[in-house]
Amino acid sequence: MVKITGWYQLPGELPRPVAFEQLFDTAFMRRYTKYRSFEKFLAGGKFVIRSQADFEALPEEQMDAHVRRATQFASWKEMIDTATDLYARRTAGRK
Repeated sequence: MVKITGWYQLPGELPRPVAFEQLFDTAFMRRYTKYRSFEKFLAGGKFVIRSQADFEALPEEQMDAHVRRATQFASWKEMIDTATDLYARRTAGRK
């Protein structure tokens, strides 16, 4: 699996990269999706990801459609926002 990162930012702080395997951990994936890992989630959408650039080039409409089919969310934005909020709560105070 290619390491995919996104940007995470708390109010008043500079954005920092976070690996999607941390953002979309097993607990998140089991609770909100039909998959146990983000890698399997992408494979279930028939997305071929070999690099960060491949992931970033995914058409948002296709990602939204897969999110609606395979998760409790209405869009990719809603899914990533929820994961980011939960990640922020888990890591609060760890610096």
